[in-house]
Amino acid sequence: MCGITGVFSRNDNGGKYFGKLPDALLTLRQRGPDYSATKGGEHFLFGHARLSIIDTSEASHQPFVSEDGRYTMVFNGEIFNFREIRTELEKAGFSFTTSGDTEVVLKSFIHFGVRCFAKFNGFFAIAIFDSLQQRLILARDRFGIKPLLYYSDGSAFIFASEMKALMQYPIRRTLDEQSVYEYFRLTYIPEPDSVFQEVKKLQPAHYAVVTKDKTEFNAYYSIAHEGFTGTYEDACDRLIELLSDSVRMRLISDVPIGTFLSGGIDSSIISVLAAQHNPQIHAYSIGFPDAPYYDESAFAAEVAQKHGLQHTIIPVTESDFLKALPSVLDYIDEPFADSSAIAVNVLSSFVKKHVTVALSGDGADEIFGGYRKHRALAMIARANRAKMMAFTAAAALPGVFGRGSRVSDKMRQARRMGRVASMRPGERYLFLAAFHSGREVSHLLHLSRHYSMDRVRNQLDLSHPSDMNSVLRNDVKLVLAGDMLRKADLMSMAASLEIRSPFLDHRIIDFAFSLPSKWKFDSLNTKKILTDTYRDILPESIISRPKHGFEVPVGKWMNGALLNEIKTNWFEDRFIRHQGIFHPEKIQRLKHQVERGKGLRDQSLLWSLIVFQNWWKKHM
Repeated sequence: MCGITGVFSRNDNGGKYFGKLPDALLTLRQRGPDYSATKGGEHFLFGHARLSIIDTSEASHQPFVSEDGRYTMVFNGEIFNFREIRTELEKAGFSFTTSGDTEVVLKSFIHFGVRCFAKFNGFFAIAIFDSLQQRLILARDRFGIKPLLYYSDGSAFIFASEMKALMQYPIRRTLDEQSVYEYFRLTYIPEPDSVFQEVKKLQPAHYAVVTKDKTEFNAYYSIAHEGFTGTYEDACDRLIELLSDSVRMRLISDVPIGTFLSGGIDSSIISVLAAQHNPQIHAYSIGFPDAPYYDESAFAAEVAQKHGLQHTIIPVTESDFLKALPSVLDYIDEPFADSSAIAVNVLSSFVKKHVTVALSGDGADEIFGGYRKHRALAMIARANRAKMMAFTAAAALPGVFGRGSRVSDKMRQARRMGRVASMRPGERYLFLAAFHSGREVSHLLHLSRHYSMDRVRNQLDLSHPSDMNSVLRNDVKLVLAGDMLRKADLMSMAASLEIRSPFLDHRIIDFAFSLPSKWKFDSLNTKKILTDTYRDILPESIISRPKHGFEVPVGKWMNGALLNEIKTNWFEDRFIRHQGIFHPEKIQRLKHQVERGKGLRDQSLLWSLIVFQNWWKKHM
């Protein structure tokens, strides 16, 4: 796992960016604390910050150059089938001087060309410069596990793992108002756009070929659509084979490795399977002694006890979160307001003291249907007239319920369900994907014109609202890439910890989308086939309990430790008016709600504001 950045100079003016690359590389030191170096030629310069995982020797340091000097590569990620590919390359006449995957990646490109990206099982962001043909090739893994951002103008093409690295170069930075609108609707900015008009994200499953004259983008993978021909029992057996092999592959490491064990279904399955392959592996959980509603450590302990796992529960207090908060806000280099990022960072920071790699359960919800919205959409799709009338009646419930207790959660969900049922089928998905309504955000923002979610809508397939597999495909494209994987990468890399996600093996995702959606979720069940397949290893208490997100009590902090910053810094009236992004009157009303201790209902919107304001003050 690493951080990469580089410049391809298209003409004599592009050389002005070279001098800033060392500063850009320095911002990536947490992604790669073990070694950093630069290498280049007349028209390009690459930088690499290394977190050593596989073949930790100097021989695998990057930038990595081919024997003939033609190709130079920087690579962030892991290729788990590199040994099989290496054997294939050796049969083709290649020899190797290292034992890791870096050399395999470069020689795969030399032998197979851009077809190599589809051969890789893993996650990656890759940049290769071909000095003979004077071209830059970029590639990103199938689902966007590893980030890759770029900036392009007439004189240069610049790329980096993180926005903070790109901002070290003298690039244009024009605020993208459409992205700001989408951020406040979703709490993140969807791919391929960014907070700046001039900066984009290379889309997952794509590669780019950059020359002095043009840039071409191509997809090398899409989720398979073939239907599974076996029985439900056959599918359960196939899932056991695929997931066991995926876990096995992701245990390859030359440094200590562990698992995240949250107490939910997904991480429990991964932890148990990992222990079957490596009985010495350690599982790590966090508990919230100050906030029992959010604490799932007892369920994690039950899994560990059932299977004899080596297990550590890390008690995280409000004081621990508040200590982490400044560094979390500081590391966020593009507005991103999923508050559970704080918990991921705290967990990663504690786990990093023991291991360098951790397996997680990320991805299962998006491919097997694990969210409440999946049940809601299935319920509405199959509802008769009487049920639809009951659903829509719930929309009239007063909107005064926030998060923090089971009763308020249920009331809030019922009201939301009612609103969804009253919508046109094509509008339901985007409403459920959003945290804040268009009306709410439009009242908050003072932008140059009216914005909508059309740009996001055009990236999705909303033409089959009753096709639940289509819903999941949209989740993979929008929620998984833009929110879940960005959170995992950003917050784990801030702690120099690598996260691996066995559910995101492309073989498992292709398999999952070959199944009928009813085998995955319906109006009564979520992740049905996953639960049925692994029922024998999961305690009944975990199977039967409702899904509980990885949340943190930020609402409480807004009325406490964050109150002074809200009043005197982020929401200060003179600053708001000078900034020109928000309606001052709306901001002042929100500030007064917090001061009166009534901020809980709007905690998600308030947290989105805090993150944005902190980002603005640092970078704008």
